[in-house]
Amino acid sequence: MNTVQRIDLYMLSRLFASRQRPYIPRRHERETIVIDLSGSRLTFSSPPNLCQDSFADSSQEPPRSVNIFDDSQYSTDIKREEWKREGVALQILMKRSWELFGPIWRGRPIGTIDFTLALYRHDTLPQGMSCFNPQHFETVIMRYLYYLGPCIPDHRPQKAPVNWQLRNLAGATAIFFEEHQRFSAEALEECPFYDTHFTSCFFVPLDQTRYLQFNFRNLGYAPVEPCLKAMNGIRDLLCDSVELQLSADAKAQLVTAQKQWPGAKANSARDIENWVYPEWHWEGKFDEKLIITKPGSPPPPWQAKAL
Repeated sequence: MNTVQRIDLYMLSRLFASRQRPYIPRRHERETIVIDLSGSRLTFSSPPNLCQDSFADSSQEPPRSVNIFDDSQYSTDIKREEWKREGVALQILMKRSWELFGPIWRGRPIGTIDFTLALYRHDTLPQGMSCFNPQHFETVIMRYLYYLGPCIPDHRPQKAPVNWQLRNLAGATAIFFEEHQRFSAEALEECPFYDTHFTSCFFVPLDQTRYLQFNFRNLGYAPVEPCLKAMNGIRDLLCDSVELQLSADAKAQLVTAQKQWPGAKANSARDIENWVYPEWHWEGKFDEKLIITKPGSPPPPWQAKAL
């Protein structure tokens, strides 16, 4: 397809866009992203960043290479209250956004997908555990969800994990799931588009204590079904394209983990966690201090020995 034909196709797509068939600019174009992660090679395909709403655009182009062992590049949670502290550091590698448009007479987007690629380093993973052990990696993820749930009691309670899936990447177990907010039936009846407000995560182990997160944050509209079809289509195409070639050191760690825990498997399906959120109130002259009056559920326990 030449440039003129492509422009004509875009114009027609935009002209006939609707809430049933939303228009996402350049959605069928693909850029191949390749990042060297200290010898491990990450490759995936992504539509180009295109966010016309300047308030939503916070793009960050991916680096060609990253030294995953350079601790100075990570941000930690050391400044958080102790009970909110997971002991995990991260650095953002890439950000992109894509917008959904409806009828041509509506100039503003009717939905947005914000994508972030992050590199995590788990500083409190107990000695003797490895992200290359699927059971250990599953616990890493469940604790991640806990610290985004009951450890942030002043936010809306979360409903997670949803749509839990296991995938094989470079011989290791990667995990996909969704995280939704809990809305009452009355709220959803009044604002059905709330069902499109959720986050999808794809976690990929990189070595014993480091892993990648592909994060997709949806803010959509009603009717929900065509909105989610368009939004999840972008997400699924990107996640399905992910390829990983491990470095020699990472391969050796993977082989060691498979020999040490030959029967280790993550759960192929998980129900939504029924965590109890703490009771709390604000204190201080400017209501700046959150006080827990009744603790909620504890963090998921570490299980150092896989079955």
